[in-house]
Amino acid sequence: MELRRYVMLALLGVLVIAAAVYLYGQGDGGDGAEARKVISDYDPMVDLEVVFRIDRIRMLDVERGASPLFGMDITIDGQTIEGVGPWGGIDAHPRWRHVQDVDDSEENVSITVRLYTIDGDEQTDMDISPGHGAGRGQTLHLVYSLKTGRWTGDDWLHDPSGMGHVSGAEDGSLDDHDCELWFSIYQTDADHDRLTWYEETYIYGTDPAVDDTGSDMDGDGVPIGWEDTWGYSPLRADNHSTLDPDMDGIQNDEEYRMAFYGADPFRQDVFVEVDYMENQFFGHTTLPEYSKQMVISAFARHDIMLHVDDGLMGGGGEILPFEKFYTPEKLAAYYDQYFLHGGSEAWRQDVFRYAVMAYYTMEGRRNVAGYSYWPDRDDQFNCFVVARRAIKNYRWTPMSRDTATASLFMHELGHTLGLFWHTYHGIDNTTNIYPWLSGWSIYENYRSCMNYRYAWSHVDYSDGSHGEGDFDDWSHVDPAFFEKPFFAEPPIIL
Repeated sequence: MELRRYVMLALLGVLVIAAAVYLYGQGDGGDGAEARKVISDYDPMVDLEVVFRIDRIRMLDVERGASPLFGMDITIDGQTIEGVGPWGGIDAHPRWRHVQDVDDSEENVSITVRLYTIDGDEQTDMDISPGHGAGRGQTLHLVYSLKTGRWTGDDWLHDPSGMGHVSGAEDGSLDDHDCELWFSIYQTDADHDRLTWYEETYIYGTDPAVDDTGSDMDGDGVPIGWEDTWGYSPLRADNHSTLDPDMDGIQNDEEYRMAFYGADPFRQDVFVEVDYMENQFFGHTTLPEYSKQMVISAFARHDIMLHVDDGLMGGGGEILPFEKFYTPEKLAAYYDQYFLHGGSEAWRQDVFRYAVMAYYTMEGRRNVAGYSYWPDRDDQFNCFVVARRAIKNYRWTPMSRDTATASLFMHELGHTLGLFWHTYHGIDNTTNIYPWLSGWSIYENYRSCMNYRYAWSHVDYSDGSHGEGDFDDWSHVDPAFFEKPFFAEPPIIL
């Protein structure tokens, strides 16, 4: 009898525990409740529509003077809109969006995008996808979730090339049909804060009828919208001023500040502010568009996003007073006046490098076309100069001048990325300049703009694949280098 009573008590205990677990899973608290919800309408407050927005289209293989016309076909939830566009230019910013009604009861929405150039009646498909096989590279395939507001497929959160950005270079094959595409996807919601009804109801506990835009629920200095987008919990405080998951020297709170300009906390970004200088008689120096685009493409092929602020990001494009010789002393003075603006824009030196397109650099050395330098004696390389007049003295055609400007810009930028003589002795080696000098043949295979032999003609760092004497610059590129103390003999001169 005693044994039977113990057995009955044990069975009763098991039943009580099982009932408690079941009831908890059916309630509104805990992950069990969230996982067991059967959703028949992913937002009962509105008729759901998915918005696909195109922000930027860019040719990777840049051709000077080219102005292609881009068109696009977009299919959302089985419905296609053809002939979107056209948009012109090698770097177009459409800021165009397509709104499509979708089935509110189905979580996943399929999206495909076809990008092409238009030449008369002819359409040529562009490569914008990491996909392989017939049609895969020319068509972007995505699946958007009405539950989470995120997407997967050929682009995803923590994608090496950046979420909301795809590139034809991602398939490992480079040709003249490779393009980049920047986009975003979101859905309509009652309070217009771009948090899904499901997230607000079952995950964050916020009111889906109240706009939470700008709300910082956990008090960590970064609002709920940005944290939701990038996979951080808005309910748990993070030290975003120290978090730098992509190790590019731009901390999360700075990535949030630069979000409008395409900053991604999980893909390396390099920001450069570029200012110009009055010419001696008329006009001012420039960074030619072709030069800029060539350098951007070189970085894009290695999943590093180069952002050039030449007037579009709130600081660049200023015209400095004419200085025939823009010496390091002048740079140090103008750095504070035109970059930091007396301290009111001091935050920019934690995000941007600073570049000046000058006239000449050193008096008595008119062939010196650039240098990298630290402006404040903290030994942090975050600024450089390129001398446009010096380039024109040695390059006589517009094409060769633009190519040289791009190469020298990338060379000096390379120093702010940690590429120096001590990194590899083929860098800044004066024996590489002329065929009769010893370094000319020793470093012949080091095909890098950091090599003086190629510094006026080659717009790329080397990847180490060219044989004996070559070096892999790209594996040593450190986007965070500009914020690290470093000692070198001043200045680093080309």
